[in-house]
Amino acid sequence: MAVTSAAEMADVLRQFVVQFNQVPELPRMAQGWNRTVVVRARDAGWTQALRVEAGRVSLLEAAPPAGEITLEGPADTLAAIFRGETSPTEPYLDGSLQVRSTEADMMKLDVFTLMVWGE
Repeated sequence: MAVTSAAEMADVLRQFVVQFNQVPELPRMAQGWNRTVVVRARDAGWTQALRVEAGRVSLLEAAPPAGEITLEGPADTLAAIFRGETSPTEPYLDGSLQVRSTEADMMKLDVFTLMVWGE
């Protein structure tokens, strides 16, 4: 399987943004939780970012070097997580996905994941 390219991942993240913003409860739950989520693929050499602000998620055109939350792992794993094909739990537990954030932010991300994909 080919490694997910930066352009493919941007498409995946755009779809995630649409899904997130369509769940009625999420904008209310994310209100006041303003964070930049950096998504970095070690194997593919790309970095992308999402911004959560005013209860909405958007894809940033240019990723900053750091954010309040950083997800780092293989490109295909990151794509599968944002497509809802894979829970982030397994790759996190096996060490292939690194998450740098506060414990409170990790819990918030878990809740958002559950609500977007219903898992």
